[in-house]
Amino acid sequence: MDLINNINKLKTIVAAGKLCLLYIQAPDCGLCSIMLDKIEAVAQRFDKVRSARVELHVVPKVAGEFLVATAPTVLVFAHGREVYRAGTFIDTMELERVLSKWQETTID
Repeated sequence: MDLINNINKLKTIVAAGKLCLLYIQAPDCGLCSIMLDKIEAVAQRFDKVRSARVELHVVPKVAGEFLVATAPTVLVFAHGREVYRAGTFIDTMELERVLSKWQETTID
């Protein structure tokens, strides 16, 4: 999972990717650290998914740009359009189903 430190680079990745998973975390957040490991494990199972993470204290504009009110938050984009959003206690099984569905239907 790529660590992104620039809002413009992040927007470019989301817009350019056929299928993109974005993980947003906050500093000193124990749950964010725990969920990061779980989300990374899920993302690694999907070869068509570009995964990135951003830290709110490093790129605070991400909260306004992607309407994020809590951390951690996971967003999934297909062709630049948000297709899934989950926050705080993220259901990794549901995330896996969503990624599976979109990976199968996303044309290269």
